[in-house]
Amino acid sequence: MVIRNLKIIVVSDVSEYRRYAREILNPDDYVLEIGCGTGVTTEIIAKLSAKVYAIDKSYPEIRRAEERLSKYKNIYLECIDAFDIRRILERVREYFGGRLDVILIDIGGVADPAKVVDLIWKYLHVFNPRIILVKNRLLKKLIEYCQKD
Repeated sequence: MVIRNLKIIVVSDVSEYRRYAREILNPDDYVLEIGCGTGVTTEIIAKLSAKVYAIDKSYPEIRRAEERLSKYKNIYLECIDAFDIRRILERVREYFGGRLDVILIDIGGVADPAKVVDLIWKYLHVFNPRIILVKNRLLKKLIEYCQKD
């Protein structure tokens, strides 16, 4: 497998996450958003990209996102666990024709960094996106420790 010029951005809070989303997205991008919650960030993504496949494992959150985002025709919402990569790959093939440019991951600000890294690793090998944007406070802190002298 060849990984093209992949860029992974890790942030610690939602304002930084949304700021980067605004900076990195292009109007022709096909985007997977993992952990869409009620769809606040999804709405931002939908306005800046061609298509959005937004997932969350919480059915109540997806229901609220559906209400919020009903006017957008470029969003496909689904209640699914991010680790069900086989099913997500099927949906990306169905909804995007297999193309995926950007992945945004927000599975909890303090989720286990090892779990987040595992997810990133699997997704970059299955989809080969241009950019992965991750919001996870603990992973960001770990990276900051690694950069210290």
